[in-house]
Amino acid sequence: MKETIKKYLVPVIISFYSLLVGLFFVALRINYAGISKFLGADTNQSFIVMYLPIIVCVIIWLVFIYSLFSIYKYKEKKLHAFITLGLNVLFTIAIVVIIIFGSQDYLDFILPHFYRSLLITIIILLFGFILFFPIINKDKKVLGVKAIILVLVINCAIIIGYKLRSNKIDQDAVVYAVEDEYQIVFSTSDNSLAWVEIGDNKYYDLYAGSMKSKDLVHKISVPMSVLDEAKEYTIYAEKMIYRGPFGAYKGKIISKSHEFRPVDTSDGFKYYTLSDIHESYDGAIAAASYHKDMDMLVILGDTVSMVEFHENANASNYVANKITNGEIPVVYARGNHEIKGEFAEDLYKYVGSKDQKFYYTFRLGKDVAGIVLDMGEDHDDDWWEYFDSARFDLYRDEQTQLLNKLLSDNYFAGYKYKMVVSHIPLVFVNSRHNHEKYKKEWTDIINQMGIDIMLSGHQHDITVFEPHLIKANEELTYNPNYVDVEGKKYKGYLLDFNFYGFLVGRCSNSQLGDTKPHGTKEYTGLLVDVKFALGSKKETVTYTNANGETVKVCNIFSTDDFRENYNLDLPY
Repeated sequence: MKETIKKYLVPVIISFYSLLVGLFFVALRINYAGISKFLGADTNQSFIVMYLPIIVCVIIWLVFIYSLFSIYKYKEKKLHAFITLGLNVLFTIAIVVIIIFGSQDYLDFILPHFYRSLLITIIILLFGFILFFPIINKDKKVLGVKAIILVLVINCAIIIGYKLRSNKIDQDAVVYAVEDEYQIVFSTSDNSLAWVEIGDNKYYDLYAGSMKSKDLVHKISVPMSVLDEAKEYTIYAEKMIYRGPFGAYKGKIISKSHEFRPVDTSDGFKYYTLSDIHESYDGAIAAASYHKDMDMLVILGDTVSMVEFHENANASNYVANKITNGEIPVVYARGNHEIKGEFAEDLYKYVGSKDQKFYYTFRLGKDVAGIVLDMGEDHDDDWWEYFDSARFDLYRDEQTQLLNKLLSDNYFAGYKYKMVVSHIPLVFVNSRHNHEKYKKEWTDIINQMGIDIMLSGHQHDITVFEPHLIKANEELTYNPNYVDVEGKKYKGYLLDFNFYGFLVGRCSNSQLGDTKPHGTKEYTGLLVDVKFALGSKKETVTYTNANGETVKVCNIFSTDDFRENYNLDLPY
């Protein structure tokens, strides 16, 4: 047997290497569109451009099959094995180039797919080892190895099949403000029943009258007035081991209590805004955590680059809980990157949403009201990367109807502070002119609402949109303080708007220079501090970074110099 192993060791290793290359290229599939884009798919959607990654994937797996053949023929002709080795070295070089020049920021999404498929492959190989080297072998060492393998496989099957896992609160609570309710979201490490207790009141995670039991994430709606008055709540979960048609087996109940601080504007209103974190969690959390006295946190989307896994869907909750500890309200707007990935369709379960959609109103206390809008993807619906699945124009039409209704109902009447938030900025039309029609419609309606501020992200820039400062509908000129070039043009324009807007969120500790790679500890967000006085509001807007420093900014389309903050006097 030792001679056999020694004789076939080289082709087996080469074949296993070929398998690893194949598994990794399949895991790389989230960047197949990027490969096509590099080949010119934006303007040329020919068969070879669009399907070359699939063709290469098929070739790689044919080479793997050839490597298996080389094991069989190794004694007769060793050349087969070394041909497969050479081909896979070329494939490996190609994969490394793809990662360096296009996929480096997405390894956090690629590697879990690779590890999962590799684990399954190893399990299959272990079974193959047992099948092709029968248990009747008298060698005690072989018998011992096979017995251990069988015990491990059986235990894994029992644990996975019967969910014999410990249960804990895996992601602690976040309190989202949606219309006149709070949506309390938390996650458990195993499927559970879940509920929230506020005083003597119980609120459940329900589906059509029955408590949900097959999800890790739990969203429980409670009336704002009840939690605002109680100022504390407790989350509960009970593991569902097995739910049958006429009975069930449940685990122990786990719980965690939280204090809650509702918005109280008697001493003003202070909040922090994050956008476009793109996995730079540490930097964003640090930037916001310097402001312990904030009344609200706003997250404007693109916390992750795609929603591929449960953990990605939970990313905004991770950031929000680290900052708020579940003790103050959070407002969430979806980003365009959170429409991408296998878990994107489940995102509404994880964050603030209304009827599975990401546009809604919210009210906080007696003085603050807002509207959350969702432009959806950042290209038009016919963009090739959306594979004919985008129907966002219908979704945007719904929001146009909502805005018109809110305007006719005088939604903001009686509120001291009025805000609109949207991941994609409405007043800025980019060089591609995407969503031009909707941006104009929505801006025209919002102009009539008398809002105090609009918060947006998406551009990975930090700057202010000042009303009536730059002539509407004309090609923009960059501020030379921003680009260090006099007269540099941008083929986009600003709409005619009468409110202040701020672009938020940059993975860098300054306004200038390139943003850092995903996962950086650098980040700049926005602090807004509002003071209410008789007949006026004073709003101070300041960009701060992960070091707790004030970041000087200039208007990137004006000629002004850098400023530490914007002090705005706003009428009621």
